[in-house]
Amino acid sequence: MIEKARSPSAGDPVPLGRNQDFVRLWLSQTLSETGSRISYLAYPLLILAISGSAAAAGAVAGTVAFVEIVVRIPAGVLLDRLDRRKLMLWTEAVRVAAMIVAATAVALNWVSVGLVLAVAAIDAGGSALFVSAERTVLRHIVTEDQITVASARNEARTFSAELLGPALGGVLFGLARALPFVFNAVSYTTSFFAVFAIKRSLRIHFPKQQEGLIPAFLTGLGFVWRQPFLRAVLVIEPLLNMAFTGTMFVVVVVLHDAEIPAYGIGASLAVIAVGGILGAIASPLIQRLISPRLLIMLLAWTGALMAAVCVVLPSGYWVVAPLPLLVFFAPATTATIFGHQTRITPDYLHGRVVAALGLFMKLMNPVAPLTAGLLLEHMESPAVFAVFASVFALASVMATFSKGIRGMAEHAQLDAQ
Repeated sequence: MIEKARSPSAGDPVPLGRNQDFVRLWLSQTLSETGSRISYLAYPLLILAISGSAAAAGAVAGTVAFVEIVVRIPAGVLLDRLDRRKLMLWTEAVRVAAMIVAATAVALNWVSVGLVLAVAAIDAGGSALFVSAERTVLRHIVTEDQITVASARNEARTFSAELLGPALGGVLFGLARALPFVFNAVSYTTSFFAVFAIKRSLRIHFPKQQEGLIPAFLTGLGFVWRQPFLRAVLVIEPLLNMAFTGTMFVVVVVLHDAEIPAYGIGASLAVIAVGGILGAIASPLIQRLISPRLLIMLLAWTGALMAAVCVVLPSGYWVVAPLPLLVFFAPATTATIFGHQTRITPDYLHGRVVAALGLFMKLMNPVAPLTAGLLLEHMESPAVFAVFASVFALASVMATFSKGIRGMAEHAQLDAQ
């Protein structure tokens, strides 16, 4: 029998704006996620500066994507076995130490490609662990009927980081190569104290019996697979993420080939992020007016249409024009998915379920840039846009006819009863 999520406290629910734990965590993670976006830009820029190797710079992006995926397996198990609050604190402490080492090495000119790769791996692994942990503790910080709205606000935070991070990272790196890592050390320290200030319990109980790592993870994956809606998400979301990541990579290449300066490319990515921020602001209204099934279909079909529009647009800034609409429905959709998942998941499985979903949803992300790069070697950019528009279309058809997606609204109504 499915265990319902419990309210974080007895009595009347506290509005999100007056929930000190939620506000404190939200503000600190806005800073922390902005720092992560800054470092993800600083890593390849630093390697290019010290080695001039594009292959080494590309290895950083591959390392970050690979580590974020691999870490989710042990992360989910650890979150269901250990004190989640302490695990979050240790994660941030390790990331602070890594940033201090990086900033010191850069300032003293002791930096090397190996050191940058190691710091990037620690940063990415910590990010994957902390994000998974935050999703599992949300049910203990807000009430059950606030979970979807709180998730939408967290999505707004993510797009805000996407908007601010690259631009701020470029400015800081231009001023001094160590500054991005100093900023991150401060942001992760802020996150540490925000979590430290949370005194309430962040789990219901600790399991008495513990399986091995892989069997424990498979238990969480098995729960996901037995839920028709979550099973559909496992199949459809990787295709949507691959199509989006690939489309974004092609956009960057098109802008570069059109001799758009680096600040222009950064500004273009910021414009795209604005679409996500506006979607997050409108998320409560969208969720009231649009059913979960229609919302997922809108996200998928809008992606297919906007990627297809890129096929016929001229090179240069024009290719950016459709993309804010492409991400507009993403915050409301993600909040709906994780809100539903949180309501139906027992707390003792929550870490593994979140990890399994995160693993499969991001599984194709490392493949997308590689695929796009190989295709661009042999095809013109409009044809490559068409390839990823086709992937969007495939996911859209699957979402339209999926029984799991179709029945999601019915399941949500049953959960609320």
